[in-house]
Amino acid sequence: MRIKSCMEINVSNLASNYQLLKEICPNNEALFMVKANAYGHGMVPIVKFAYFELGIKEFGCASIGEALRLREEIPNGEFEVYVFSDVNLDLQEAADIYLNNRIIPVLSNESNLKYFLEQEDFRFFPLCLKFNTGMNRLGLRLDRVDEVVKLIKASGRNSIYHLMSHFSSSSLSMIKNKRNLAQKENWRELKSQLTAAGIEIDKSSLANSGAIEQKVGLEETHIRPGLMMYGPTSLLPQYSHLSCWQGKLISRLETTFINSFKVDRGTPIGYGATPCPTDGVVGIFALGYGDGFSTRYQNVHLRHGSEVGQIVGRVNMDMGQILFNNQSLEIKNGERFVVWDQEGENFSNICLESKTIPYEVFIHLTERIPKIYRQ
Repeated sequence: MRIKSCMEINVSNLASNYQLLKEICPNNEALFMVKANAYGHGMVPIVKFAYFELGIKEFGCASIGEALRLREEIPNGEFEVYVFSDVNLDLQEAADIYLNNRIIPVLSNESNLKYFLEQEDFRFFPLCLKFNTGMNRLGLRLDRVDEVVKLIKASGRNSIYHLMSHFSSSSLSMIKNKRNLAQKENWRELKSQLTAAGIEIDKSSLANSGAIEQKVGLEETHIRPGLMMYGPTSLLPQYSHLSCWQGKLISRLETTFINSFKVDRGTPIGYGATPCPTDGVVGIFALGYGDGFSTRYQNVHLRHGSEVGQIVGRVNMDMGQILFNNQSLEIKNGERFVVWDQEGENFSNICLESKTIPYEVFIHLTERIPKIYRQ
């Protein structure tokens, strides 16, 4: 573990982001997505704050292991936990975990649905269904709605606890993109079919972060914010003008310089002897791909105080090199280097210049980087 490098997480910014979300969606309940260790921010601390301080009562995970960890580490939390993809409902031990810990599997295929409805133990358990309206990943088929209705009624039920679908292209325009328009129409038709068949829908959700930012899907009972709660927009840069989101990054990544020296243009640096593109000062900082600072970040520009430097040479496992084209710049050993902060300029540069989505930048950070939570 690093000593002077850390990911500082400001939960006050999480609170501000949630307040902004509620201003956009005052009539919707939030099912907060915390999969992949809360997008790299630490699932348990994030959920504790979101539940006890913000009053969020529903959370989404990808796997049963993530959900069980929340139940075990927050035993007094009276919140709902959903498992969205890796449900493993065919395993008896998994079924026991769902039943004994009130973890809700999101059912997205008929084999899981049949198993769920046929098991007496699940008779009074919440039925959560996800339909494929056009993403073509997970989801019950739209041409099998009648069969799904028959299965539900044959089990003695007449309602769905939570009905879901998922947009494939919410990072694009929600009002012009043909796929998004088709999915919205498929969703409307799906709900109409279920209602006409006498199936009640207690809760429903369609809007992920990109849709929420464009105020689409807010007529449902729930929204499912993910990336936006951690700060960034989900929209591609060319569609950012369509977003109403003004969230702040909740994290700050900082490290220290462990060496520095002047260089002339062409000086070879590090593995591969990459030549420096200009005269300047090279600072060696204590982050590398072993910490999750990816090799993709070569050539990315990052601000350090009033100077803007460029990552030069190959990123190493344990360190990286940044070149400032100001030979009078003095960098001291142990001087702090803020890779990104809540203002977001450096973070945006990393994403744009390395062509890496914000999700990956967050999640790449490894356990070598300690997390510090501040309010």
